[in-house]
Amino acid sequence: MVSGRGLRVALDAHVVGRRKTGNETYIVNLAEALGRREDIDPIVYLDADAVWPGPTALHRRDLRWRAPQLRVPLELPLRAKRDGGQLLHVQYVAPPLAALPIVTAIHDVSFEDMPGLFPRLTELRLKLTVSLSAKRSAAVITISEFTRSRISQHYGIDPGGIFVTPLGVDPWWHPLSQDEAASSLHDLDLPARFVCAVGNLHPRKNIPRLIRAVAAAREAGAGDLHVVLAGQRGWHTAELDATIEGLGAGAWVRELGYVDRSSLRALYSAAHVVAYPSLYEGFGLPVLEAMACGAVVLAADTTAIPEVAGDAALLVSPTDGESLAEGVARVATDEALRQRLRAAGPARAAEFTWARCAEATVVAYRHAVDAAG
Repeated sequence: MVSGRGLRVALDAHVVGRRKTGNETYIVNLAEALGRREDIDPIVYLDADAVWPGPTALHRRDLRWRAPQLRVPLELPLRAKRDGGQLLHVQYVAPPLAALPIVTAIHDVSFEDMPGLFPRLTELRLKLTVSLSAKRSAAVITISEFTRSRISQHYGIDPGGIFVTPLGVDPWWHPLSQDEAASSLHDLDLPARFVCAVGNLHPRKNIPRLIRAVAAAREAGAGDLHVVLAGQRGWHTAELDATIEGLGAGAWVRELGYVDRSSLRALYSAAHVVAYPSLYEGFGLPVLEAMACGAVVLAADTTAIPEVAGDAALLVSPTDGESLAEGVARVATDEALRQRLRAAGPARAAEFTWARCAEATVVAYRHAVDAAG
């Protein structure tokens, strides 16, 4: 990276190393794409013990405070200004005061649209802090047209000040051969035919309904389908446990917890089906990654997911149990459909790049700097 050039942007990258999956993927890949541009000079602010996972030698600054109560209002704006930053880019929560323009990325507002998905105190905190952050930012960034409309409606912001910067998927995400995938997953001892669901296990991911749908598909003749869950447990998992116990599904439902990037690529490549029946998404990055890996994808037909999937996934209602079960059975057994989706996925995913995301983000940066004078 060439230093001392272009607009110097301070990026809050404290999520790196904290297994914040989507948020971490976003900031790492965006920073890397910005670092390859000649008009942007990014600085990344990370926890002192965090390892930057990208290949680019970006300007790095270690954060002294992990607690958001100190990092957000004090450390980030003061150090960004001292380090010559001309703009500060944060996710969701912006400093209340700063001597430089703030761009806030808000990936979704599920806490506004679907009350009860989060613990009550978390929901109240998000409603307050994100609303204030959106209103005091020089520009707001989001990742889908769906979320732009929801931010505008909830916070009364002109859609012209909300910039859509769709996420990307880099060429590293590609189909693995059966042997390559099997070798990578050897220690997990997975079944031959499994439906893979990716994402932390909390209510909006709709996993209990997916398990019931797979049980119905098994009974309808879809064969010995298993379910493999790749994601950490979150809150309100009692329904998940009750569903597994009630169906006697313990023998064919497997929880892997958090999986690293290499294992995730192998899971996408090895899965008989990748299912993403989420009730609410600001984008749906696992859908994009799975399609890039040539997976047969079944996904929800709601919120931002259709913007990502296009016609490269089978879309079904995530709240209609019968529709979801029919969808599982169809993608598991209809070979013509499976071949079409396997071919369409990588082509659709190729339309989404981090360079494109960075280009749209820079437009927002320029707007913010101009607005701040």
